[in-house]
Amino acid sequence: QRQAVETDAAPLCILAGAGSGKTRVLTRRIARRILDRSADPGHVLALTFTRKAAGELRSRLSALGVRDQVAAGTFHAIAYAQLRRRWADGGQTPPTLMDTKMPILGRLLPRRREGGPPVIAAHYAPEIEWAKARSVTPARYETEAAVARRTPPVPIAEMASIYLRYEEDKKRGGMVDFDDLLWWCAAAIEAVPEFAAAQRWRFRHL
Repeated sequence: QRQAVETDAAPLCILAGAGSGKTRVLTRRIARRILDRSADPGHVLALTFTRKAAGELRSRLSALGVRDQVAAGTFHAIAYAQLRRRWADGGQTPPTLMDTKMPILGRLLPRRREGGPPVIAAHYAPEIEWAKARSVTPARYETEAAVARRTPPVPIAEMASIYLRYEEDKKRGGMVDFDDLLWWCAAAIEAVPEFAAAQRWRFRHL
């Protein structure tokens, strides 16, 4: 742990199992770099996968006296913050962030298939999330799902149609889901030089 905290190697990859002290190492590495002035706290970004982990990260950074200066949170929360700033700077009305896909999927799907059990919308959401995590659009879903040997709750062609209608319904309603936050932020970085430059200027230490 001490070696991981003190090394100047960058980028640095630490492979360690659950409960081995990764968060302890991460927070102390951030604090050490701020203390020795190799990183400006206002330009540090610490990312985690879950809200619980983000809360623990912020708590430990706060205990080390650097929380208020370091941007720390989940991938989705940080992406959303950057998108909100972009929308505000452009005078755009931000879309509504959906808590769950279920309301839209519930409207799209039949209550029950003929002769079959009730249709459960929650069984379809993971397939859409799988596609969006890989930047697979509805138009490419059939091909990509077949190559990946996916087994959605309905035939692949039908799942592609559901995915397309889900996206269209969401767009008509002026809504985004959590998957869109990463997708939109990545797209803005790739397509808008000013936005990309702002991210690179702000977040110099990842």
